[in-house]
Amino acid sequence: MCNNLRINHTKTGKKTFSYMKLILLSLLFVLITICYSSVKVEAAEKKYGIMIADNKGKYTFYDFYNISENDNTIELTDEGNVMVPLERLVNLIPGLTYRYDKKKETATIINNQNGKKLIYKTDNQYATYYANAKASKKKLVYPTYISPSSSAVMVHMNSLKWLFNSTKGFGYYKTADMQKMGYDTLTYSGVLLYNPYQAVTELPKATSVNGISNTVKVTIPEGYSVPQVFNLLVKKGVCSSTKQLYDAMENYDFSYYPLVAAIEENEHRCYKLEGYLYPDTYEFYRLSKAQDVIGKFLRNAESRITENDRKKAEAMGYSVNEILTIASIIEKETSDPAVMKQVSSVIYNRLNINMKLQMDCGTYYVERYIKPYITGDVNRYNEYYNMYKCKALPSGPICNPGRKAIEAAFSPSVTDYLYFYSDEKGEYHFSKEYHNVVAGNDSSKEE
Repeated sequence: MCNNLRINHTKTGKKTFSYMKLILLSLLFVLITICYSSVKVEAAEKKYGIMIADNKGKYTFYDFYNISENDNTIELTDEGNVMVPLERLVNLIPGLTYRYDKKKETATIINNQNGKKLIYKTDNQYATYYANAKASKKKLVYPTYISPSSSAVMVHMNSLKWLFNSTKGFGYYKTADMQKMGYDTLTYSGVLLYNPYQAVTELPKATSVNGISNTVKVTIPEGYSVPQVFNLLVKKGVCSSTKQLYDAMENYDFSYYPLVAAIEENEHRCYKLEGYLYPDTYEFYRLSKAQDVIGKFLRNAESRITENDRKKAEAMGYSVNEILTIASIIEKETSDPAVMKQVSSVIYNRLNINMKLQMDCGTYYVERYIKPYITGDVNRYNEYYNMYKCKALPSGPICNPGRKAIEAAFSPSVTDYLYFYSDEKGEYHFSKEYHNVVAGNDSSKEE
């Protein structure tokens, strides 16, 4: 589009303008036609699992994504309709047969047990249905089409229901139901159930489904907060709700773990076990008890934070909890191990002269990982974690630090630094004196 185009309003100019207008409209029509006819579906950003029941009601899970590049997968239309590859699906469902007529562009599905039949036609939103030799039309949610990527016949996810013994032999369940039953909602956005024998009444527990392991591996990244850890555990199917985990953390007695027993009572601390859910890779049973899950974290923390660490903290004049608090600040200020010990030196140098830490990560912690997850007065922890307000360390760790950050908290560099910032290239700069940083540098922070 040319906004500066000037039209000369003479008779010749008017004719020229009309001609140009006609050409532009024609081009626009062609472009719209091409765009409309070429691509019907988007690559599926969301993933859906499929479960199929046998005659005993036992379900088997199938992943239509972990396959070869040229094989057919589930697709999503622009409108969000879930479309399944018909032949591949039918080959998994007991009693159904598939055939395709290339000349007529029709796909026929027959239920060999009850004689029901469905005939799909490409680019048609109706299917022909046969039951007891009588034909009728069934309107589909979305037209049948040939996948441009795999050449598979694609039909709407619920269109096979007329072939089953019950039209309720299909079910579609989303995240909330899946999490209650221990499914991996980090990977899958929904699950489709096909039962050719009886109505689908509920989503079975993931632990009772063939093709789904009863255990799940979860990697907790360094620097994750309690809410991030709990959310991840639920999304992976370890627990059915974060409420169970919060309840266990606050109400279950974990004091038989020495690290927990040594945590000082502090009414201004938000999450008692923040800093103690050690970042690592764990294997859990699906739908575990919350106290068992948290206990596994604490046992690992007990083995990783050694007796030598505890003695070193005492020799430094700090509790293990305070060391973990310092380590958590280091973890959030930098992910670069080479910089961690220098950041650590700034923290200790400020503490030694009773200078406020003035680090933004405490404020971010309150805004991102406390306020959205608590009830009542959501501002009640502000002054205890905001390092521009609290006189020394915040009321507790602000994340669960990894070993490198913990080592940096135990062994700070020997410097006289009181300030640091990172520039737009991610490089860190340290100094004893305050230096003003150019405003507008989003990636820099000066402490």
